[in-house]
Amino acid sequence: MAIIKQVQHSGSVRTSTLSGNIELNEATGELIIRNGANVLTRINSEGFTYSETSGLRRIRIGLNPKDQSIGIYTSKPTIDVIDELESD
Repeated sequence: MAIIKQVQHSGSVRTSTLSGNIELNEATGELIIRNGANVLTRINSEGFTYSETSGLRRIRIGLNPKDQSIGIYTSKPTIDVIDELESD
């Protein structure tokens, strides 16, 4: 992976690469992998969230946002896993 640009803004290090964008935010402890404007992967203290290339969040490994239980959650196609967990 060839690094094109690395920029630091008050605790956030953002590295742009040829294959997409990788953002490391030291202030919040997040790693975000983007494909253009869409977030494909988000890793933070709540867990891992994986999205389709469209940005639809489909897999969550970590905390359930509603009851804080830990698990592996997968949604059906066209359903956002976080929205589904919050509505249950």
